[in-house]
Amino acid sequence: MTINFVRKHKSSFSVILLLASFGLQAEDVSVHELDRQIVTASDQPLHEVVQPIKVLGEETLQQASGSTLGEMLESLPGISNASFGSGVGRPVIRGMSGNRVKVAVNGNDAADVSAMSNDHAPMAEAANAKQVEIIYGPGTLLFGSGAIGGVINMVDARIHKIPLLDENGQAKVEAQIHQSLSSVDAGFETSASLDAGFGKNWVFHLDGFVRESDNYDSPEGKVLNTQTQAKGFSSGISHTRGNGHSALAVSVLDYEYGVPNEDNEMAGVMPSQVRLDGEHEHVISGKVLESFKVQLSVNDYSHDETDNGDVVGYFEKENIEFKTVFTLNHDWIAQSKVGLHLNQQALALCHDHDGCEEGVPDYSHLNWDGSKGTNFTQVTDGEGNMIEFAHDTPMPRSNTLDVAGFWIFSGDWAHGKKEFAIRADQKTIQLDPVSIRPASREDQAYYDDYSFLALTVSTGWAWLTENQKFGLSLARTERAPQADEMFWNGDHHATFSYQMDNPDLEKETAYTLDVTWQYFSQDYQLDAAAYYYDFDGYIYNKLLSVVDPFHANDVYKFTQEDAYITGFELSGQYQLTQLVMATASLDQVTARLRSGANKNLPRTPPMSALLGLAWQQDSWLIKANVRFYAQQDQVGENEQATGAYETLNAFVGYEFGFNDVELDVHLKANNLTDELGRNHVSYLKEISPVAGRNLSLDVGLSF
Repeated sequence: MTINFVRKHKSSFSVILLLASFGLQAEDVSVHELDRQIVTASDQPLHEVVQPIKVLGEETLQQASGSTLGEMLESLPGISNASFGSGVGRPVIRGMSGNRVKVAVNGNDAADVSAMSNDHAPMAEAANAKQVEIIYGPGTLLFGSGAIGGVINMVDARIHKIPLLDENGQAKVEAQIHQSLSSVDAGFETSASLDAGFGKNWVFHLDGFVRESDNYDSPEGKVLNTQTQAKGFSSGISHTRGNGHSALAVSVLDYEYGVPNEDNEMAGVMPSQVRLDGEHEHVISGKVLESFKVQLSVNDYSHDETDNGDVVGYFEKENIEFKTVFTLNHDWIAQSKVGLHLNQQALALCHDHDGCEEGVPDYSHLNWDGSKGTNFTQVTDGEGNMIEFAHDTPMPRSNTLDVAGFWIFSGDWAHGKKEFAIRADQKTIQLDPVSIRPASREDQAYYDDYSFLALTVSTGWAWLTENQKFGLSLARTERAPQADEMFWNGDHHATFSYQMDNPDLEKETAYTLDVTWQYFSQDYQLDAAAYYYDFDGYIYNKLLSVVDPFHANDVYKFTQEDAYITGFELSGQYQLTQLVMATASLDQVTARLRSGANKNLPRTPPMSALLGLAWQQDSWLIKANVRFYAQQDQVGENEQATGAYETLNAFVGYEFGFNDVELDVHLKANNLTDELGRNHVSYLKEISPVAGRNLSLDVGLSF
């Protein structure tokens, strides 16, 4: 069996070994010390953060493949990409997705509807990102109580916290231009940014991007209806002071992308968002109050869903988020953060074969006596359960208000750092059936207010030595169901499926354990993580054994059962020579229900591994890796298994500078062997396999 394995992967390993031969001439490619990067979510150096966290800097992001968050992060152990083609890529963390994984922009909610369905693109554009943070443990409580899987915080430069000055203390201007081309989808992207300091205390920021691609090629041929178009810009102005900063920023995003399907219909999604962010931070340095920070974000989001050019679906979401954090000093503990967090979102949608060009309908002019309508169709599944289906926007308008308070303690102890956090969330969901025809409405009681109180407690310790960091985090987390999980009930044409409602969902409770270890030496670095999450009332989207009576599509329903998720992540890098470094990683996750004939949770990522080498000399950087994905046959009910596959990838980069100008040229190659594979976490894995052989060229100019 070992001989067969080596023969199968001979071509991949030969490329890796060939790269190693370059290591005969060498300058340092060194193993780094404990990382000193600043985590913007907590304003702490990375090596002092107690909870598990990963940070990708701007250079790493530029070397990553793809343009979506999922594509950029999927090479990290424990992270998968729930891809729907070139237009969408929402990260899956440790087998968890949807509302358990929050996406934030500069610390505030991305405020899109990507958690509702994986075909909805996250509105966190990474074209001009400076840093991406993946946060676990107590730190997630700054973002909300429901991020059991983690928080992905994308950081860009629209808000400046320090002045933009040269070595002489004078205001300066910085600019960047990037151009990229890709072969697998005839794609191109142009992005640019400008940061200008003026008056020594003011900084102006402007960035923008344009991206377009055609249907992508797979080893099985071209995957139709995967074309994309995207454009956007953001601007901001910041006033920086020695004791803080104030900033205001605005951004606009417009996407348009196809969703592949069995019938090759022209199904598309066109999201758009206008976002306004304000931030004020003041450092007091008092005996008790160290500083306070206020953040406000206002978002207006909408998207059309088209079928052969007709707008048959429409989603709109208006979101207002307000957060204030007070940093306190204590004699008995180093520091704590106390905060108030308010989030209000209004969600509404339309589904109509006659068209949703007018937006969400309003049937308030029609009489209704509060009784259940007659426009319901009953279907019996294979287990004898009767399921009722309705048509034409059966989801009511919803208004959700979250009011939360949190307190996060952090400080030193005899062996390193410690942290304790508590958060209480009061969620109220108000419903209005005005968008539903009376014939498709439930009884009046269905639209009563729903209220949940969620309490989360988390604690963690970090043992620090000169070259090691050992972390332990424990938490009891309560997550209230979201309005879309409870009340989204109707056809979803973009994914050719039917989503059932479940107003009986209750709070989900998770007991979590995270253990991490990092070891640094002169020649190598090791990172390890193990976790165990025990859920009471785990909410997941279950594929039912029935098809809807209107279109014969698959039917999904958010269901609640006890479950557990456990797994590990390993990674390391070893200095082979002064010039060559070897890297390796391995991750595995197991997700099971506590009872039932089939205990497997659906869309659980398979075990994956990575082997790679990196060679660097002067301005040259050459990397190659092989990524292995194991077979996933531990599948949920009515779910199809996926086979094992591998991808061979390479990277060549050259950068040079003259005067104050720096030029970076990157040539990337992905899936060089054109291997056929299916992404198990994707709802459309049978329709859209992984992309085939792809060559891309990125050129960046900074001055």
